[in-house]
Amino acid sequence: MSATPSARGLRPAVPALLLLLPALLAGCGGGGGGDDDPDLIEAFGLYGQADYEGSAPNRGATTASNTLAQPLGNVASDGTRLFIADTANNRILGFAAVPTTPATAASFVLGQSSATANTPATARDRLALPGAVFTGEGKLVVADSGNNRVLIWNTIPDSAGDLPDVVVGQTDFVSSTSGTSATNLAFPTAAVIANGRLVVADQNNNRVLVWNSVPTANGAAADLVLGQPGFTTREADDEADEMNKPAGLWSDGFRLLVTDSGNNRVLYWALFPQQSSADADYVMGQSGFSRSSAGSSASTLRAPFGVGSDGTRIYVADSGNNRVLRYNAFPLENGLAASEVYGQESFTSVTANDADQDGDSDDTPASTTLSGASGAFIYGGVLYVSDRNNNRILFFPQ
Repeated sequence: MSATPSARGLRPAVPALLLLLPALLAGCGGGGGGDDDPDLIEAFGLYGQADYEGSAPNRGATTASNTLAQPLGNVASDGTRLFIADTANNRILGFAAVPTTPATAASFVLGQSSATANTPATARDRLALPGAVFTGEGKLVVADSGNNRVLIWNTIPDSAGDLPDVVVGQTDFVSSTSGTSATNLAFPTAAVIANGRLVVADQNNNRVLVWNSVPTANGAAADLVLGQPGFTTREADDEADEMNKPAGLWSDGFRLLVTDSGNNRVLYWALFPQQSSADADYVMGQSGFSRSSAGSSASTLRAPFGVGSDGTRIYVADSGNNRVLRYNAFPLENGLAASEVYGQESFTSVTANDADQDGDSDDTPASTTLSGASGAFIYGGVLYVSDRNNNRILFFPQ
């Protein structure tokens, strides 16, 4: 492994986590990098595997520990703490400090009775296939996908005993029925708080729901619906006011990005929508609305899932193309082309775990490769990628 990550995409200001680079590389072992892939951006750290060559869920064990199994959506971090939605282990891992080695144990676990348990359940202290985690405005939010609900902690938890304060999508903490209404959800995969609003990607209802203020009571009704003409419909389509399996979200409260996964695109509202069924302003991944074909280029996508932004750049986990794309600006027209790619050498390469870029998957992953990338969270100059099929989180320089 090279001792220094690729300079592509590295910003002049070195974030605090990047200062840990020598220690991270020392703890990560072999695999990837080197002369075989000089043009691929190299991760400087990982979590979930003992080294860059590992890929098995829970590192091949039958129980969970300081391991991961199919992490799906975005992680959450404020630069100090880190939360990971460990989807197939039915839990959230909480770290008091961002891990500096793959051997770092979580400070606490939410959703399970112990650090090794991983059984799904429906209760106030249990989870089922959590899709993504978010921290912001002093709160923690979990899209508890398998329980068809979103959980809200009014204070960011720091121990396993801290229970969520509010549930939406259900009337109580012991129900998990899916539905299509202003108060029900069907496999929500992402939830964020932005400028006092709660925004939820309600995947199987083909819509995004918006609460104009963060709910304080269980089962609160949403105020707005995007992607559907009303709260009781769930048809999938590809117009500017329609969606098909939305998966990920990003918003600063003034702008909104939604990965419309089934339509192989990202929808962008330049001003946060103020009414239901509002048309998106621009589309990324397609040359225009009313199109949904998958592609593999700088301006096309294939089943994008997670999305993140630092307010200037946009990062999209392009799951079906086994890559993350970076766009250096927000769209001012449809079909914006990406400026950088992680996980591949070029915008037309798509093979998973292909460090030498010969078009065939290698026997093991590497520090430069991805397989089913599903989360792209950016904070403090560090890009956290949920590398789902390799059962790990990779840390890249922005």
